[in-house]
Amino acid sequence: MIDELLNARDVKKILRCSEVYVYKLSERGQLPSIRIPCPGLGTLKKKLVRFKREDVEKFINDHYRR
Repeated sequence: MIDELLNARDVKKILRCSEVYVYKLSERGQLPSIRIPCPGLGTLKKKLVRFKREDVEKFINDHYRR
């Protein structure tokens, strides 16, 4: 079963960074994300961006240094 999906604001709180940075990590492929197309009538189609908690935790563990 899929855990609850997180939005960028949730991830921002976990990583203690800006939402812009969360979106940049996603766009660069450094933090896996799920992009859900939103229906719209305009020329600019938006997408919901969501994150799995386990991917955020893996990102943290992968970047942990002692």
